Amino acid sequence: MYQALYRKYRPKTFNEVVGQDVIVKTLKNEITRNKINHAYLFAGPRGCGKTSIAKLFARVINCENPIDFNPCNSCVSCLQTQNTDIIEIDAASNNGVDEIREIRNKVNLVPSTGKYKIYIIDEVHMLTTGAFNALLKTLEEPPSHAIFILATTDPHKIPTTILSRCQRFDFKKVKEDVIVKRLSFIAESEQIEIEDAALKEIAFIADGGMRDAISILDQAVAYSTDVITLKDINDIVGTISNSKIDEFINNLIENKINDMLMFSSECNDSGKNMIKVAEKIMYQLKNILIEQIKKEENNIGLSKEKIIYLIKELNETISSMKKSNDPKLLFDLFIIKNSNVNSGEENKEKVSNVHYISSKEELPDKIVDTVVKTNVLKQTSEDNNNVIENKKTTVDLNVIPKENENLKKLVDIRIGNALSGFNKKLFMDFKNNIYKMEELLLTPEYSNIVSLVLDGDIKALGNNYIIFVYKTKSLEDIFNYKILEIEDMLENVYHEKYKVIATNNDFWEIIKKEFNSKTKKYVFVPETSDLLDFLHDDNDGEKEENIDNMFGSIVEYQ
Repeated sequence: MYQALYRKYRPKTFNEVVGQDVIVKTLKNEITRNKINHAYLFAGPRGCGKTSIAKLFARVINCENPIDFNPCNSCVSCLQTQNTDIIEIDAASNNGVDEIREIRNKVNLVPSTGKYKIYIIDEVHMLTTGAFNALLKTLEEPPSHAIFILATTDPHKIPTTILSRCQRFDFKKVKEDVIVKRLSFIAESEQIEIEDAALKEIAFIADGGMRDAISILDQAVAYSTDVITLKDINDIVGTISNSKIDEFINNLIENKINDMLMFSSECNDSGKNMIKVAEKIMYQLKNILIEQIKKEENNIGLSKEKIIYLIKELNETISSMKKSNDPKLLFDLFIIKNSNVNSGEENKEKVSNVHYISSKEELPDKIVDTVVKTNVLKQTSEDNNNVIENKKTTVDLNVIPKENENLKKLVDIRIGNALSGFNKKLFMDFKNNIYKMEELLLTPEYSNIVSLVLDGDIKALGNNYIIFVYKTKSLEDIFNYKILEIEDMLENVYHEKYKVIATNNDFWEIIKKEFNSKTKKYVFVPETSDLLDFLHDDNDGEKEENIDNMFGSIVEYQ
């Protein structure tokens, strides 16, 4: 039966361990000085050697005649096919109290052949709270012959009471050049012909995981019938060549949005991994930035600040892509949002003058709340105090719309209706599915509304009424003047008739205290048609005029 390469080349001696030199040296010193701890925590990313080193360490300390810190493979302990003194436990499938209690009951049994009885608990963070509590006493006062090695990829999920009783080793990602060297050794041993460029691509894709790298090599051997090339690796993993990446970046600089969108579609249609594609673009931008810093010159027409901005934008996009059902959509949004990153040769020195909103605090207080996630403020004003000039239009920020009594009544009724039937489960379900609105960001009819809604914070849902909260009164007013369009959009997305209302943080704090203390009783009040009269089409012109008077043309939705 064929044995996978990552199993065949699992380290059998400390000399074969790569990329974890500090940890190996520390463990060797402990063996030499006979200062073996009773509990260890091996933490780090997947495929970096945690379990392999745990098994190797267990074998060495139980070996009767270790040779240069390696098992002798001749003593009784080494020759046992199933070593009863080394117990491996998968915490993912044995995470209950009963399994840990069984360990406690057997931990006092002396080793059968070796010096120690060693428990290796893999993915220990998967244990339940009760199981951790059951393990705690054993870790605190174990018998002298018992050693625990806990391995995990998520140490932050382990209780501090457990962490404080373990000697912790943080495993690092294996460096790319180290991975390439190990892969070359395996390829030579297995008589595999592979290009150097392909080896480097595997190391890049593996992202510090040696096991992942060897698995990709194994897959490439099965895929290729001749020499393994860079193209073979790209086909297997779903990445693209560096030349294609460079072409995309050039199109980004030259503002060729159609070419970039075509590139995205071609990658998606050919089955490429869009997340890997985005990561490779970000990696290439980083290389360009480093080259600019080293040479202190700009050969591509992008300032250092703009490259840093693009890297940050890509990083946020990649994070969102990993959680999305449609990564291509978010990648396309990145393209559209940043398609004006440069506007021809004449603007190469003015790239940094285009101000991309990354923080609402950068704007004056009275307009800060009108800026949504995809907005770009084209600012030419120097002082940025009370007047902002945009497209040669001066806007007086002190003009605000008149109070509307019907709106105030509607706010009170809808907040009361939502809280009178508040349903936590429905509220959480809706909040967890809010991302579905993102699908309409590219739809002209709804794009501005979706951006506005996503900027709000959903605070309550009941009787199909939803309360949105904004930081100031400004955004609250814009939302409430757009109620009918927002409700139409929600019905389109969720196929459910919701009624919405917005308020601001200050007012919501008062409502929340009343609701939690039960000092005010909320009852359902049917709406009357006249309350919505001011929102009907006949008054749309007046609404828009009020909003324009308040905010002018300072915000352009992209």
